[in-house]
Amino acid sequence: MKRLIWRNLLISLIVIGCGPVLADNIWAGDEKSPLQRDDFAYCMELSISGKSSMYRFILPATVYQGCTRADLGDLRVFNSNYPVPYIIQSQNRKQTKRAAQALPFFPLFTETQASKNNSNSNNNSSPPALHIATNSEGTIIDIRQNGIPAKKNQIVTAYILDTSGLEQPADWLDFTWTGQDRHFSSSVRLERSSDLHNWQVQVSSAALAELDFGGHILVRKRIVMPQGHQGMYQKTYLRVSWPAGQDGVTLTSVKAGYYQETETHPRDLLSLHGEVLPIESKKPVTEQGILRYQYDSKGFFPVDQLRIRLAEQNSLAQITVFSRANKKASWQRRTSLLAYRLLVDNVSLDSAILDLKRTTDRYWLLEMASNSGIRQVPILELGWLPGQLLFLAQGEQPYTLAYGRAGLKATRYQVDQLLRAVDPQREKKLVALAQVGPEKILGGRERLVVAQEAQELPWRRWLLWLVLLAGVLIVGMMAFKLYREMNGERPSGDM
Repeated sequence: MKRLIWRNLLISLIVIGCGPVLADNIWAGDEKSPLQRDDFAYCMELSISGKSSMYRFILPATVYQGCTRADLGDLRVFNSNYPVPYIIQSQNRKQTKRAAQALPFFPLFTETQASKNNSNSNNNSSPPALHIATNSEGTIIDIRQNGIPAKKNQIVTAYILDTSGLEQPADWLDFTWTGQDRHFSSSVRLERSSDLHNWQVQVSSAALAELDFGGHILVRKRIVMPQGHQGMYQKTYLRVSWPAGQDGVTLTSVKAGYYQETETHPRDLLSLHGEVLPIESKKPVTEQGILRYQYDSKGFFPVDQLRIRLAEQNSLAQITVFSRANKKASWQRRTSLLAYRLLVDNVSLDSAILDLKRTTDRYWLLEMASNSGIRQVPILELGWLPGQLLFLAQGEQPYTLAYGRAGLKATRYQVDQLLRAVDPQREKKLVALAQVGPEKILGGRERLVVAQEAQELPWRRWLLWLVLLAGVLIVGMMAFKLYREMNGERPSGDM
């Protein structure tokens, strides 16, 4: 009898303990049902050609804005019936170690007004003639005007840069000069030639400057070459105009260089218009407050570049940049920079692009002193590299990219292991290009919010646990009562 009672109690406890697990499995039944396209908010049709095993495409910006997860985990690729394996690859930048290279340069002169007057009195005068001597490899070995070296009464109007020794096109030119200390600004033009006679404009206007403005030192000594250029390569030459020569400024060195990282895909640019937040007092003991501007990128873009454009002309401000993933997260400091927009001697100087550590944060915040003179909301420009999606061409067409479903967990496939096992040459033949169609609405914005039932699910679990705990207490009390009745003290007369 005693064994039977204890066995029944043990079975009751096991049933009570397994109750929450069984209930969780019942409630999670919907989550484990096969995913359908209509379970997502949006979709894009994928067009393919040929019979490749895998296809790839660059993720459009609308995908980053339509997903609810920063890792794009609520995204799937479907064939006509079911999801197929895929992988998203970040377009990481390839590191390079090419050092900057000094370029030979040669000045071009014009005569001063006094020299021109003396030349005009000479009936045998002739227009300046340019003589350029090169060796068999195309390297410039000498430049003379009118067959004689430059005189003291001549000023520099341009420089010819010899880029014939470069093995690959460089990304930028760095200039150094002498003649004006922190009071220099000039706009120059860059032209290209392969024969030193016919010139094509490479950069129509570029600002060079070294200024002391409002207690801040502004230095602009680099000219960035446009994308896809061929201006600095073997057997080519550059000519840079030099208006500052009239003020006695002369070049001392020119370097051609390369970025430390080569991008596999050009960056896309987001231009964000922010909103003004209430001025925040920095400290009670100071009258200086903090101006704050908040921005929403409306998506989880992999941002790694930033630029701030000021609206007011001749303005500058020291700005601290913050970001966060969502409205409930704490602000994280990203960088501090000097933003400016200046017009000096008809030369426009604007803030340059700044590299950042990559982040997918959606919200951004700019902070600056209230006495900085900034009255209009700055424009925040974010540079980002879109990811590349690769999927296996399983099943029947059509293939569809579906995305945007709140609460959906990310899934992992073994596509990356397959790619690592394939050499790069075969990968080019294995993976073909897919075309992405326009965005279409499936379930709409309702899919971007967790269902009310799913939000109430934790409360149901807590209620179930409370009921089961009460059951455990009741069974325990029953067991204790039976124990005392079966093992209680016998009457003294029985002894």
